[in-house]
Amino acid sequence: MMAPMNQFLSSTLPAVLIIGFCCAAHAATPATSLVIKRADAAHFTLRDGTQIVGKLEIKNVEVATVYGVLTVPLDDVVRIRIGKKSDRELKTKIDKFITNLGSKDFAARDTATVELAKLGRMAYTELRKASFSDDQEVKERANKLIDEIGALDDEADIPCEDDEITTPTFTIVGAVKFETLAIATKFGPLKVVKKDLAVMSLAEPQKISRTVSVPARATAGKMIATGVRVKRGDRLVINANGTVSYRNYGGTQFTPEGSSNYGAWNENFQIGSLLGRINAGGPMFKVGERYNDKVETDGELFLGIATHDSGSTYGSGEFKVRIQIQPATP
Repeated sequence: MMAPMNQFLSSTLPAVLIIGFCCAAHAATPATSLVIKRADAAHFTLRDGTQIVGKLEIKNVEVATVYGVLTVPLDDVVRIRIGKKSDRELKTKIDKFITNLGSKDFAARDTATVELAKLGRMAYTELRKASFSDDQEVKERANKLIDEIGALDDEADIPCEDDEITTPTFTIVGAVKFETLAIATKFGPLKVVKKDLAVMSLAEPQKISRTVSVPARATAGKMIATGVRVKRGDRLVINANGTVSYRNYGGTQFTPEGSSNYGAWNENFQIGSLLGRINAGGPMFKVGERYNDKVETDGELFLGIATHDSGSTYGSGEFKVRIQIQPATP
């Protein structure tokens, strides 16, 4: 398990002052046994989905943090993600459209919905917040847009506010100090503006990824086998969205987090929440919308929904679930 942030900082000051927060807290846990496999060329994903393969024409990456400017050798970089702060106009635009989802003007609401759909995952974080709005119109439109975007991996797909550099031993959060990036490709040199970049991967990916559907009929007593096998020590990352409903609960729309309005199933889990277990007879655990933890046993991942088996007859809808596995370090 990760050490508390204050414990980590107190035990490492002043040698390492490079941990920040981006979408979620990253704790720096030493991983001296981790050896990354360098890719022959870096892979670049732009915000519009364009893919570029090439080599960076730099030796180091500078990043401004709250503790000063750090210089990281490129050979030590696994991945760089560019945050939304690199494009101030983008953040302003997203906030405006989110506000307009609740406008009294029907045309403004529709325009905001269309524009947020175009922005897709770039607006995901703001849409998640909007999906809990007290304004029913905002809530419904935000949830519909989230469903259209589909399941996202918290670490790779959802843009953070700040830039993020991942190394084998820690993650640095701040502002990468370049405005354009020169990339040598087999078709010639390219220059890419920082705000157009999403992710740069400089090491071969180690994650195993699969997307599955969990229908309403997959109740806790009738969990579905995902076909995904894990080993003790693997890190399991699951992200889920979508809705299910059951006639015996008045047609209520349940998200993967479930609802506290109907009590608990099996005294432990909110009705409608997404559950998981390793192997058919393993202990159940709540997955919800996001799950990120190490696996304690070998076996196959099963998924189901916290409701009585009668729900397999009265249920409709499904959860879209993206599963990723970070193999245990040898």
